[in-house]
Amino acid sequence: MFSFKNKIINNLEEQIDLKEKLFFHDLINHTHALLLFLNQKKANGQGILSTEVHLLEKEIKTIQSLISDHYDFKHKDLIQTFDWVPFSYAKLAFAGLSNSFLSEMVVNATFTIQGETVEEDLIYYPCFYRILNNLIKNISESKCEEVEFSFLLNEKGIYIETKNSLKKSSTDSSEGLARVILEKEINTIKSLGLDSIHHQAHDNLGTFSFEIENNQWINKVYLPTKSSITVIKTNKIAA
Repeated sequence: MFSFKNKIINNLEEQIDLKEKLFFHDLINHTHALLLFLNQKKANGQGILSTEVHLLEKEIKTIQSLISDHYDFKHKDLIQTFDWVPFSYAKLAFAGLSNSFLSEMVVNATFTIQGETVEEDLIYYPCFYRILNNLIKNISESKCEEVEFSFLLNEKGIYIETKNSLKKSSTDSSEGLARVILEKEINTIKSLGLDSIHHQAHDNLGTFSFEIENNQWINKVYLPTKSSITVIKTNKIAA
């Protein structure tokens, strides 16, 4: 007999399995970006500069940070991994991922800071990085020529919005176009990227949504900063 307890266990196992799949997906994305960098060097017959060695060291530490965050384990060799970091540091991840994945596109990025001290407010780096990694890799696979990024940071948190054009479709309406795209992608590995963004945002008290407007795919992400999380938790308790 299938009991309610069995249903809870099965649901828990499914959640754990999905979490592992999403982490595997994101980790492969990260290592893929590193391979792109190394392949570009090899194709151009170039060696690695000392400044680039420093960047590679940072990327390895980022991988360690993602693993440590995912498994919540400690290790004696995990030194100076990234958890809560200033936005002034976190936004450097955007530059690195853009260089790896979007080198053949025109990238327009704006950074808006509302407040004198908020740029040094703390962002949870493992979450921020995994979301950006998926956003940028998905955009790179869209084969568009130009992409827009906007980052707004204020006392409530960070708001990220991306816009990239879609391939022309015979479907006229936005709803029809969205349905065509989702039907194509929902059963593929690519849909794991959207799932990962959603779960990372939700698990860190943020939000994620996407829409299609004027033949553009638009992603919107909100993540709270460390100082705003206390306010969010307090409001939820009060409600």
